Order: sequence, then C-alpha cells, then structure tokens
Amino acid sequence: MNSIRNSIALLLMCVYTMGSAQNTDQVKKKGPEDTYARSSMSYLLLDFENEPYADYLRRAINTTSVPSKFDNNNLSKKIIKAPYFHSNTTTGKAEKIRRALIAENYAIDVIKYWWNIKDDGSYSPSLIQKRGMYNASDFDVEKVDATTVGRAKLGDAGLNLIGNSYVLVLDYEGIKTMKEIYDAQDAAARETAKKNKTEFVPVKRVKNGFTGKVTTYLFKMNYSDTVQGYFDYAFVDDKSIDLQKLNQVFDKVYTPLKLITTESDPVDGTQANPGEFLAPTVQKSEDQLMVKLVNDGIQKSINSIENRIEAFRVKTPVTNVNPIRAKIGTKESLTHERRYFVWQYTEKNDGNVIAKKKGVIRAKKVVNNKQDELGNTRESSFYQIGGGKITEGMTLQERKDLGIGVSAGYGGAGLMLRGDINAGQWVNAPIRQFKLYIEGGIGSKEYDNVVIPTTINPTFLGDEKFHLGKLSIGILKEYPFARGNFHFGWFVGWTGETVTWDENESNPNYNADRSDEKLTASGVNWGAKLGMNLFTPSAQLAVTFNNHNYGKVTYAAGLEGVEDVELDEKWSDIFPDRSAFSVDLSLRINF
Repeated sequence: MNSIRNSIALLLMCVYTMGSAQNTDQVKKKGPEDTYARSSMSYLLLDFENEPYADYLRRAINTTSVPSKFDNNNLSKKIIKAPYFHSNTTTGKAEKIRRALIAENYAIDVIKYWWNIKDDGSYSPSLIQKRGMYNASDFDVEKVDATTVGRAKLGDAGLNLIGNSYVLVLDYEGIKTMKEIYDAQDAAARETAKKNKTEFVPVKRVKNGFTGKVTTYLFKMNYSDTVQGYFDYAFVDDKSIDLQKLNQVFDKVYTPLKLITTESDPVDGTQANPGEFLAPTVQKSEDQLMVKLVNDGIQKSINSIENRIEAFRVKTPVTNVNPIRAKIGTKESLTHERRYFVWQYTEKNDGNVIAKKKGVIRAKKVVNNKQDELGNTRESSFYQIGGGKITEGMTLQERKDLGIGVSAGYGGAGLMLRGDINAGQWVNAPIRQFKLYIEGGIGSKEYDNVVIPTTINPTFLGDEKFHLGKLSIGILKEYPFARGNFHFGWFVGWTGETVTWDENESNPNYNADRSDEKLTASGVNWGAKLGMNLFTPSAQLAVTFNNHNYGKVTYAAGLEGVEDVELDEKWSDIFPDRSAFSVDLSLRINF
C-alpha cells in the first residue's frame, strides 16, 4: 500500500509541475500554445426511443470509430436516454444532458476505463502507461533518457492525459427517408397542379436512404489536481480500489463534466438509385445507410470543433528544413495537403512570450508512424505556400481548410468567375496543388463587319453589341515558389462559348420572332497563370493567359421548325477582330 501511495504521490508532483508550467505559459504567451498532448474521446447517442428510426440509430452507434488523432475511450455505454423531447424543448438542452451524464456517473466510468477498474475493485495502470508512451515525442525521449528513471517516466505521464478526455453527445433529429421526402414533394406538387388546373408532374426519385440533422454537445472531463487528490484516497492497496470512495471523487468539485461547445449540421446517409448516375453496383442496406448518416454527423462535428478548439489542433516542432519536416503522420490523422501554420515564439523585454506567424505550409509526404519505434519517429514533409523563412524549432499548428478557391476577375470574355478544388486534399493523395476547376464568363462587346454566311440568313451584317457567355472545365496545376508567396501554373480543359445579339431592325432579314438567335462553338482551351499572395495565401492576385482551339461554329436561327446549322467558318472568320488569345486579371479567395 505504501508503494502505491508513494508512486501516486510522485505522479501527482509530476502532474502539478507540468500543470503549473502550463499555466505560466498561458499567462505569458500571446498566441497558440506550443505544446500538444493527445486527447481521448468517446461517443454517446441520445436515445429518443419512441421516435421513428430510433432502432436504426441504436444499432448504428456501435459501428462508429474515433479518428486516429484521438485515443478511443471505448466505453461499453454508448447510449443514454434523452433527457428531453424534440417536440417541446428549445432551450437548456446542454444543461439537461450534463445533469443526465452526472446522474449516470459517466465521468466515473471514464476513470474506470482509464484505470481498467473491474467490478471487484481490481485495476491496472497498463492503459495509462501505454497512452503515455504513445503520446511521447522524440524530444520527450531524449529528456528522460538522460535521467535515472528513464523511459518508464513516459508511461507515468499518461496520468496527465486523463484530463484530456472528451465525450461527444449526439442528438439526431428530423430523420426522414428519401421516399418520405419525395412523397411530400409529390403531394405538394399535386395540390398545386389541382389548384392551377395544370398537369401534375411527379418528382424524379434519384436517391434512397436517410437525411436529417445532428446537434452535438462536446463535454470535457473536469479532472483537476483536486480530483486526482481525492482519487488517491480511493486506493486500498497496489491491487484494488475502494469503489465507494471512487464514486465520491467528484463530490468536491463544481462538476465532473464541462460543456465546451455545441455544433449543428445537416446529415446525409443516401445513395443514388439503381440506374442513376454514380449509383453503386450493390445497393447498401438501410442499416448501412444509417451508419453512413451517423458517421457523417460525427465527422462534420469534429471538423467544426477542430477549427475552433485549440486543444484539438495538432502542434509539433519543425525538425528539419529543405524540405520542411516534422515528426507527425497518420498517428495524428495527418493527410496529404493538410494545412498548417508555422509559429515562432519570441520573448519580449517585459517577459511576455508572443507568437508570430512565420509561414503557411501543406503536407507533401505523409508517413505512417503508428508503429514507429519510440525515440525514432519518422518525419512527414511539407512545402510552403506563404510567409517568411522557416527554421528548425518553430512550431507547426494544424489549421484545416476546405481546399476550395473562388476567383473573380475581368478578361477576354468580360467578367469571369472561377471555382477550383484541391483534388489531392479531397482524396488524400500525394498530388501537390493539383486542382479541378470550373469557370464561367459573361460580357458584351461591339464587333464590326460580322458576317454569318448561312442559307437561313445569308448576308447578316452586324456592327452592334454582341453578348458573350462562356463555360470552361478542366485541370489546373500550380507550382509555388519564393517560399510559396508566388506561384506559376498551367491548365488545360474544355470551353464552350455562346454569342447572342439583339436583332437589328434595319437588317433586310429582320424577323421579330427570331428571339433565340445565337452562335455556339466549343473546343480545347489551355494556358498559363502567374500569381502572388496578397499578404496571405488566403488571398491571391493572378494574371492568366488563355488560348483556345474551337471547332466549327453552330448557328441557331431562333425560329421554330428551323434546325441548327453547322458552319464551315471558324470563330475567327465570323469575328475577325476577335483573337483566340486573351488575358484576364483575377482575385482568388481560398477557403
């Protein structure tokens, strides 16, 4: 008994020392913390047992998995009875959930899981030691290897991770099948058709499965030094714990669980119907689609939480440059093209330590470090997309983005709007700055001596304003340089262009019914671009050089019963003042 108490006393001193140092840092530092410890998480489903599809949800929660950047507190309890009803409760839900968790002794269950405490009071610290070792960095190993205690101390540090335990409570509501949604749309359309005495057209049923909404409540264990002190008195000897005393360890603190944040998102567990575009060869069952919906809600919630909660952002030092490298990988849920900020900590004359952002980087090569030998962790590599010089010892901090860019500018077709998506980021592939884009443009311009030589309108001459519309899709590859503050790129794709005009009444072939007269052409487009960051990689100015090779032009007369005519002339023959080459200037905002 004395040995276990002495060991715990030593652990408490370590925890107190680390906690005090951390508090000092929080007072002094202005900016993100430069330390990172793994958090653990468990999921709890609120059970609205009398609602439709509650059985599906209860089965689905058992198939969920915690992302690898978190330790999995895989408690057997995954469902808790909802402490309110959806129909009559709009406020105070979080507090009702917190009280329900306390009534269920959920925080005690988390402690039991960490210490592997059995119903007879026996326990094992093996999980704590394992997680302490797994959380350790190579820098931690270097420090303890110089001590007489050695690496065993790393396992003891796992005690400090208990306070990083979170529970994500899931409230799914408004769940409907796609059949129910389509039936409701058909009923509304049928009623409208009856009222207007028009023909009823049923909605096209392209999907099956479930949709709904999830509200998540993130709670954190209030595992302070005070709680650990009371927990110390629960030990009977080095083999067992007094369960009655264990159940009282939170009695002297404000609450065992603290609400951190709430998130609400739409959720989707659908698939395309057989015969529809992208329909799976083998259709998922309803249970499988409900699993998809539940996991969709969890992933969306965690993504939102990671963007706002400091503790959920991975942080680690830069270990090498040329290329930039750091000792993180799949163990920390690192994926290709994941964005990180790089911070430098500087102490001012008054003793305050401030954090200055030095650069922005993306993951280029991701290593699988889940099984790496302790003290010999491999490095993932990164490339820079903005900022200044990055040196060893600076701190990387995870800052997720969507990998989506929206550009607006002016060019050959007039006003243009372009959207692009970072393909490597979305499919987690080692493809640096490879993007898919879609672009639209509109404009008006006067052309002289425009001739459309067709049998429908053989001598149409125009010297008026023509209206241009353009749509392009393709691939874009960019190469950052000068520490990522500039980039060069090339693109290739397909472009379609349409020209319309106002009918000239002085034209001998004038026809007032010719309202949809137009010219269309399409073909391959290609070009290059040169851009620069405007103080941040999130805003970029770019000049783009475009070229295209359109095929034959199609003329639509805009008259009922008159077929379109494919002309022998090309675009440049009809618009001699128009060049295939153009330049546009645009501003891109990256999200």
